[in-house]
Amino acid sequence: MVGKIRKNELQCIVTALKAESDPLIRFFDLTPEPNMQFPLFRGDGLALVRVGVGKNKIAGTLGTFLKSEIKQKWVQVINIGIAGGNPKSSRIGECYLVNKVVDVETNETYNMDISIKHNLDEKSIMTVTKGISNGKDTYPQLIDMEASSICAVTQAYIPINRLAFLKVVSDYMDLEVANFSYDTIAGLIKDNLPIINKFLMDFRFKITSGNDA
Repeated sequence: MVGKIRKNELQCIVTALKAESDPLIRFFDLTPEPNMQFPLFRGDGLALVRVGVGKNKIAGTLGTFLKSEIKQKWVQVINIGIAGGNPKSSRIGECYLVNKVVDVETNETYNMDISIKHNLDEKSIMTVTKGISNGKDTYPQLIDMEASSICAVTQAYIPINRLAFLKVVSDYMDLEVANFSYDTIAGLIKDNLPIINKFLMDFRFKITSGNDA
């Protein structure tokens, strides 16, 4: 479902939660890789790595995976998952393409380079170290707990124009009223599968169109 695939090309989907992973695994018909120290699923030209929540877990999972794959494959990385959103600039259930990542703790900033045509609204995202309540006056667009670390890890292996973030807004940055149940999160991802699939096809097309180094 992700377009024509050539040998040695791989799109690596990165998720944090099982509820984010499961709809993608079913939709793309991915199968588990045995004997791994972290959840890894594979399909035709696709892999899905579940890294867990928080920045500290990513280097040991995504970094390990990329180190082995990059030797023999041309790799893109796409983080797909939920994010908190500001009610003034986002809508629950909407899927956004991230154009800038800022680490709140270090102030490190990554400007994304998505040079493909798309119909998605673009937002910046700020990576925090803990859940946020009443954050609408502090964070103007989106927040998550992984994006900046994914940027930091992947830059050792791939150029930033092979990295993308698709974020579905799950809440308005208020832990007291947010619903993070498995069914709710899985439903948000499932509802956006057509959008996700189209983006993956368009992003992969960069390979054959000569828009990627």
